[in-house]
Amino acid sequence: MNLHENIHRIKQMMGLLVEEEKTYESKPIILIGTAGSGKSTTAKELSIKLGIDIIDIDEKLGSEEYENKCKGESGVEVNITRTPDGKNYGSSNDEYKLCVIRKLFENYSNQKVIFDVGGDTSLQNGVVNLFENIPNIFILGVSENPKDDEFYINKLVQSRQKRATDMGEPELENDTNKNDIQQSINKIREYYRGKQIISIFDDNGQRKPTNSLVDEIIFKLT
Repeated sequence: MNLHENIHRIKQMMGLLVEEEKTYESKPIILIGTAGSGKSTTAKELSIKLGIDIIDIDEKLGSEEYENKCKGESGVEVNITRTPDGKNYGSSNDEYKLCVIRKLFENYSNQKVIFDVGGDTSLQNGVVNLFENIPNIFILGVSENPKDDEFYINKLVQSRQKRATDMGEPELENDTNKNDIQQSINKIREYYRGKQIISIFDDNGQRKPTNSLVDEIIFKLT
C-alpha cells in the first residue's frame, strides 16, 4: 500500500474525507444552534471543506426575494424594512417563516447544501415536520445532559455578549435572559430528540476550535 492509499485509509477511518471522496445522501445538512453556539461560523467552515453551498435561513427570511414569494400566500403576515447597511427591521409571523423554509426545501431538498438554521426559527410551527425526513441534522449549543445546562448557558451568554461587542453594538445583548435560553434549549432538545448533538466544549470545559467541530460533523455524516 503506497503513501497516498495509507493517507486515504487513515482519513476514511477518521471521517475526514472531502466531498468528492465521500458519498452520503443527497439531502441538505442542517445545522441548528442557539445564539452564541458558533453555528454560523461552523456552517461556513463546513461549506468550505465540503465544497458545497450554504443557505442562511435567517438571511433568506429577511430577503426581498422570499418576501415577494410568500407575501401573497394565505395566513402570511410580513412587514420588513431594509436599510442600506443591509439590516432588516420589522415583523413576520410563523406562517411566513414556514413558507420561506418550505420554498427553500422545494429548491434544495434533494441537494447537498448546508442549511444554517437559528434556534428560534427551528422551533416554528411546522418546521420540525419539514425536517423530519432529513438524515443529517446536527445540533450545536445544547448539552447532551441537562445537568450541564447551567454551564452551557453561562458560556453562551458570554459568547453572545462578545459577539455584540465585536459588532460595535454591545447593547444588543442588554436584555439577554438566561431563562429564555434555557427554554430554547429545552425545546430544541424535545423537538429534535434523537438527532446528533455536537458538543461545542471538550472534556475540560474548553471551547472546541471550529475545525474540530467541522471534522466531527463530517465524521458523523451518513
